[in-house]
Amino acid sequence: MNSRGTLATETPETFRSGVAARLAGIPVETLRVWERRYGVVGPRLSARGQRLYTTAEVRRLTLIKQLLDLGHSIGSIAILTTDELTALQSTVRELTAAPSGIMAEVVRELRIVLVGPLLASQRFEESLTRAASGHAVTIAGRCSGVGEATTGLRGVMADLLIIELPTLHDEAPTILARIKEFCAARQVIVLYKFAPSAIVRKLRAAGYDIARAPANAPEMASLCQGFLRLSPAMAAVTVDATAPAPPRFDQGSLAAFADASNTVYCECPRHLVELVVNLVSFERYSAECANRSPEDAILHRDLQQTAGRARALLEDALVRVATADGIPIPAPI
Repeated sequence: MNSRGTLATETPETFRSGVAARLAGIPVETLRVWERRYGVVGPRLSARGQRLYTTAEVRRLTLIKQLLDLGHSIGSIAILTTDELTALQSTVRELTAAPSGIMAEVVRELRIVLVGPLLASQRFEESLTRAASGHAVTIAGRCSGVGEATTGLRGVMADLLIIELPTLHDEAPTILARIKEFCAARQVIVLYKFAPSAIVRKLRAAGYDIARAPANAPEMASLCQGFLRLSPAMAAVTVDATAPAPPRFDQGSLAAFADASNTVYCECPRHLVELVVNLVSFERYSAECANRSPEDAILHRDLQQTAGRARALLEDALVRVATADGIPIPAPI
């Protein structure tokens, strides 16, 4: 990281703050806050006092943005070196099949539709594939302009639609909405050259990710990388491969125990029974819950096992309370 305030000559390998923020996928205001509060980068200054950011610093900002999207707090990662940020990102996205079941991730296919002349280049596709690390990228469709898109993309299903337009005019929201509907895209990135600010605000309010288009394919891919909202696919969900012990007591035994504990002044035995009964029910519910996707299956498996471990701990507590209060321990299953 460069020391703050160092004078430097502007070169093709450096970016001004607006470009650096755009490539990292953050507002310029956010970049300023990160610098001031957390010192995430120390940009050099040109002879005219403009902040200049190197490619390495833009990469660092991009990593921080991606980790924030995965649930980390800026305060916890701002102090990390770029190598540590890279390692953390790799760890979060890694598909681990270790016997201990430390972490599990579903690597899903990311289906992308590209509309625009520069987007059709092989160089852009390769750069975008690298940006979507951890996801299998498939270009589901491509065309050189919106004129082809309104007919050629009908029925093409995509997660992400990237559109390159030279200008945005009053009809742009309607055209974009139609193309988005054609391919059922969840996210749309709009790259433009010229546009009235009112149209830009309208599109952003409608949920589009929108930015002025860079002049070359690699920079355009880097810009799209900042916008990509890749599902972490339960990357942070811990799934213990060791299943919890099965329920120790049946409903009848627990009900009998709750009745017997009514003679005890303390209400803890009855409350413990209620907690165990509820956890048994939730454990069963999580195992039977409908799954919309592989990600859902991982989540419900984790919920089931978490409920099972909590239920086993409370069953142990129930036995301890029964022993201490002289209440007959429920008959095990």
